[in-house]
Amino acid sequence: MPDTPEQPAALPAHPQVALANERTFLAWVRTSLALTATGAALVALDPPVHPGWLLASGGLFVVLGLLAAVQGYVGWRATNRDARRGDWEPTLHVGAVITVGVVIATLVLFIGAVVSR
Repeated sequence: MPDTPEQPAALPAHPQVALANERTFLAWVRTSLALTATGAALVALDPPVHPGWLLASGGLFVVLGLLAAVQGYVGWRATNRDARRGDWEPTLHVGAVITVGVVIATLVLFIGAVVSR
C-alpha cells in the first residue's frame, strides 16, 4: 500500500475565530440586504431618471446584493473548514467585484440622471 500523508485531525474551531467568522457572515448579510434594498428603492421610488437607466442600475445593485449573500455563505464555510484544519488564511473572493460593481451601478445612475435632463 503506498504511503500517504496523514490528514490532520479536525479540531474544533477556537471560539474567538468562530465568533469572528459569524460576525463577518452577518456583515455580508447586511451588505447584501443594503445592496438589494438600494436596487429595489431605485426602481420603486421613480427618481427623475429614464426608466432604462434606473432598471440597469437597480438591477445591478440587486445582482450585487445576491453576490454578497453568496460570498458571505461561501466565506463562512471556507473559514470554518480552514480554522478546523489549523491552516486558516483569510481571503476575500469577490470583494473587489462587488466594489467595482457598486461604482459602475452608481455611474450608470449618474449618467442616466445627466442624460435625462
